[in-house]
Amino acid sequence: MFGLSKEAGHGLDNDRLMRLISFLFPLAIIFAVIFTFLWMFATGKFGYALRGLFTGIPAVLSCLFILFIYKKDVSLHDIDIFSSLSTKSLTYLFGIFYIGSLVVLLLSPGSRPLYYFLFILGLYLSVFFQIFSKDVNPSLILAESVLIAGNLIFSVTLNYDFYVGTTDILPHIFISEVTALTGKIIPTSLSDYAYFPLYHVFIAEASEILKISVKNSLFLVTAPVYVITIIFLYYLFNYITNNRQISLLSCLLFSVSSTVLYYGTNVITRTMAFIMFVVLLYLIYSVNFKNDKLSLKTLSVIVAVFLTLVHNVSLPQLVLLLIILLASEYVIGNNNYISKPFFILLNVIFAAYWFFVAYVFVQRSLAPRLQSQFLDSIVLTTGGSEVLQESLTDLAGLLDKSVFLFFALIGIGFLLKNYKKNYAAVLGLFALLTLIFYIPNPLNTIWQFKVLFRVDRFMLFVSPFMAFVMGYGLYIFWNYMTKYSSKKSNSALLVILLFSIFVLVSSVYSISDSGCLGQEAKHEYFTSEELSGFNHIFKYVPVNSSTKSVYTDYYASRFFYVPLIPSKSAELNISSYDNYRIGNVNKLPEYKGYIVLRTGEFLRSGLYFGSEESTLKDTANYFYQGLPKNELELESTLKGLDKIYSNPSTDIYIPHQGLNSP
Repeated sequence: MFGLSKEAGHGLDNDRLMRLISFLFPLAIIFAVIFTFLWMFATGKFGYALRGLFTGIPAVLSCLFILFIYKKDVSLHDIDIFSSLSTKSLTYLFGIFYIGSLVVLLLSPGSRPLYYFLFILGLYLSVFFQIFSKDVNPSLILAESVLIAGNLIFSVTLNYDFYVGTTDILPHIFISEVTALTGKIIPTSLSDYAYFPLYHVFIAEASEILKISVKNSLFLVTAPVYVITIIFLYYLFNYITNNRQISLLSCLLFSVSSTVLYYGTNVITRTMAFIMFVVLLYLIYSVNFKNDKLSLKTLSVIVAVFLTLVHNVSLPQLVLLLIILLASEYVIGNNNYISKPFFILLNVIFAAYWFFVAYVFVQRSLAPRLQSQFLDSIVLTTGGSEVLQESLTDLAGLLDKSVFLFFALIGIGFLLKNYKKNYAAVLGLFALLTLIFYIPNPLNTIWQFKVLFRVDRFMLFVSPFMAFVMGYGLYIFWNYMTKYSSKKSNSALLVILLFSIFVLVSSVYSISDSGCLGQEAKHEYFTSEELSGFNHIFKYVPVNSSTKSVYTDYYASRFFYVPLIPSKSAELNISSYDNYRIGNVNKLPEYKGYIVLRTGEFLRSGLYFGSEESTLKDTANYFYQGLPKNELELESTLKGLDKIYSNPSTDIYIPHQGLNSP
């Protein structure tokens, strides 16, 4: 069922089509960039145009380079420009930098200073040099890549008092705690995740086995599982390219991608689905290269069932990616490695489960999104004009996208041009078709595209393919420069410089917590002082009180989040606070409850307020910055409140007239 198909595009002139695609591809990119900039200026979206320079310019430069190398003979050969460097000395250097990074973290609890990232850059450069040294040791390089990724992830999740990311971690901790407390899957009346329980069962079991809290269990257990994907990807890429240097380089670039690093600190349900997607791809391709096919087929079915039960909407998105991958195989016309019978089985498994078991989830979560009023016209999300107010420090965070796009387009162009008997070209065409999901572009401003169907989540799913074409492009670029440049040392310095920019910017900006980013860097975590303020509510405000309402900013409201507990779940003995977001600062004296203000964060970088979030309409959040006029407005409003708790980071108030309605 999973075997290698011999079909090769019946009725399709693959040679003519591929020649046309490879010729038009760079020209289409150039014209698309020009048209996009003209559209942005015509519609007054100057902020987006400014940000677009960081992707538009490298895209045009890479396409011009592609048109140039189309006329040249660029043969691939191993690059051993660092043959004078021994693997042993580079390994010692890696160990020194690694210990140095750990010492920095121990001396800087609750922060990641700039020199920590310089140690990280040194680690990646030492691995980079090993890849292009004379004696390449894949096992050692993969182990080092895994160690660096783990270092960066734990430097966030274990270094701060309570890292919350975009706050999705908080409800998953709650559901895992309920699972651990009851020893059962949560009831469907509590959450739709009752139909997709594997993630929460995993976290709860780890907590019980290790005898640690669910929060610590989530952070400690998921990170190692996540970084193991680097090893699976190496074998997958090596099957396809039979080139160790390209495969190792692609995995190294994958491990330092800002998208990959960000989700490494946010290993929630959809991230777990991504992990199993990588494993599934490895199994599907391994069937075509290994003799023991039965065990691989069995594992593939098990992984398909796991994907169905671990996250609610990831599997249909992954199915769409497999459709694009199948179409790419058909267009290229070489060997077809994706089994069509297994693809059909995958669809049958999740569709049958959705409509015959998890039908309540389909009714409550999916059906409302398909209502005609949400699809009858294009709605643009707010934002863009404020980009003009961004500092150069903020805009520098786009440089990793610039380096990525430059090398990725070169890799795609080369693969499309040299597609014959080269299955890697399938991944090149796939990367071209899915590039829109990965890089900033005008479609990200469309509400239906970004919010309603959450297409932004494709970024993580396509990240391995993007790392592959980037690694391929860097390899091609270096081969070309080595062959045609008069000074090989200059080409090596250029590649090292671009690689260093990519590593440094990706690692610093993946989580905007470093002090080198300036005062505006958003902290996606709670400090010990903020947690002390929250605990004051838990300690002195009983949950069965008639005045248990809490008004605060978006992040803090998610901390107090517990789903509305229906009567059917009363046996769980779970109570919650009625938490609301502050909708209007001027109306604070009218609120009938406790007002929790993270004043330290407000003065440092601002807070998100707004009405209650809805997945079916654009969120009415607004960013209340710590500007002088806002400070005066807030100070004036707070005169109508009584302060009952205060520390340097958090203040808690109640109205003068008390908590009860008159």
